[in-house]
Amino acid sequence: PPPSNQQQHNCNMSTDDGRTEAPSSAFGIAYSTEHRRHSSEEPLLQPSHEHLHQSSSPSSQEDESPHPQTSSPLKVWSLAIIIFYTVSGGPYGVEPAIRSAGNFYAILGFIVFPFIFCIPEALVTAELGSSFRHASGGVAWVEEAFGESMGFLCGYLSWISGATDNAVYPVLFLEYVGSVLRKSDDDEGNTSILTGWPRFGYVAAITLILAYLNYRGLDIVGKMSLVVCIIAMSPFIVLTIISIGGGKIVPSRWLRLPENDNTEGLFDDDFETSLGPLSMATFGGILWRPYLNNMFWNLNSFDSASCFAAETSCVNSYTTGLFVGLFLVVIGYIIPLLVAVGATDYSQYDWVDGHLGTVAIDVGGSWLGVWTIFAAGISSLAQFEAEMSADAYQLMGMAEKEFLPKIFKRRSKYGTPTMGIIAGIVVIISMGWADFGQLLELLNANYALSLLLEFAAFVKLRRCNSELERPYRIPISDRAAFLVVLPPTLGIIAMVIVSNWHVYLYTSGTLLLGSGIVRVREQMSHERAVR
Repeated sequence: PPPSNQQQHNCNMSTDDGRTEAPSSAFGIAYSTEHRRHSSEEPLLQPSHEHLHQSSSPSSQEDESPHPQTSSPLKVWSLAIIIFYTVSGGPYGVEPAIRSAGNFYAILGFIVFPFIFCIPEALVTAELGSSFRHASGGVAWVEEAFGESMGFLCGYLSWISGATDNAVYPVLFLEYVGSVLRKSDDDEGNTSILTGWPRFGYVAAITLILAYLNYRGLDIVGKMSLVVCIIAMSPFIVLTIISIGGGKIVPSRWLRLPENDNTEGLFDDDFETSLGPLSMATFGGILWRPYLNNMFWNLNSFDSASCFAAETSCVNSYTTGLFVGLFLVVIGYIIPLLVAVGATDYSQYDWVDGHLGTVAIDVGGSWLGVWTIFAAGISSLAQFEAEMSADAYQLMGMAEKEFLPKIFKRRSKYGTPTMGIIAGIVVIISMGWADFGQLLELLNANYALSLLLEFAAFVKLRRCNSELERPYRIPISDRAAFLVVLPPTLGIIAMVIVSNWHVYLYTSGTLLLGSGIVRVREQMSHERAVR
């Protein structure tokens, strides 16, 4: 059972290395936390003597130790780039925001919504991620606040959303390759790789190759992502230089409002046709459902950084990498968006998916357009790597907390969670046939529910467990802690209100399935205890 309040206050015990152990979870797993009197430069990775002995055995290729010594700790910039690609990956995908709201409100959204979504989520992740340095990430926070059942439900919702999301990226890469082929040869036959068995084969091959890089370790993923980040953002650097140097930016275009209140024809998919409580809601000429979903999709997932907290060398590396990643995300949207909108005179209706490539052609020529499309494809691959890493480490953390079978705790000789990576491969390849264009709302809904659980855990732990060691602490009183998560909570509520009935049905089904799994786990635990 969960420890009582008196147990929570008295169960901190000193360890041999001077650290303290915070209250145990419902499974009796102690979260190792850093005492305030120690320097924040204290290493996070503290391999046990048992692990060192085990790893010295030549026959030991896999290890179940929660924190084995990896080839090298995750550096600040490697973590920052992984976060950048987990959340964003660059301005690719901002077109629906312009199409649904026009130039001015799209730009305003990417300036205002970071204060609603990004900053609060990053602050909460910095505080609780430094307190609960565990690969399960937000699952540990929710379990400590509300018990093991809610912790499992949080991890279940988060992993379903993340794994399904990750299946999008190989398909998107093939779309970008097809765009390059069409632009270079104007040969529709070249795009046959996007359909049928050829596409499935390419998706499977891409997935296996990228999964192998994940298997080799986070340091390789981080270094690869840094190179990819330079490649992905380079066309926008060139676009900015050409636009400013050539005097092509017209600031008045930034202020262009939605062209009219008639949104018919802006979207030809379920954003416009599916019914819901307020699915057709418009105000000020903005089609709110695609607008809010696009903002949420582009500006969230900072909580995934907590899955890597124990893989960094110290608390400062973790928090610095997190906030550097936050800065890169915001800048990576605003500057390219200002340049692309200011340097061209396109109608709101022209901003279809992939339109940034057309903008690059108009400003710099066909070579820049092809470069932009290629960079978009490479960016998708980096997002795949970052998402797969976060999902795999989360499954490993859940296994360490006995939410999943012990086999998910096993690490490869490179220190990576083997079974978590394999589970991701299975989901991605099995979805190689699917069209994910209309699934974004469904992914957003599941992820939003897991975020709400994490925000609630943050508030409760501030009010009910003030003695919890927090190496990084948001400078706000415990009583006012709810103000930190109020803006993103209201944003999520608004997004859910304008969703369609498919989202409500899908989310209800997901919750019922998750609740059923929780019930079965509780019954099995009770039967074991009786025996």
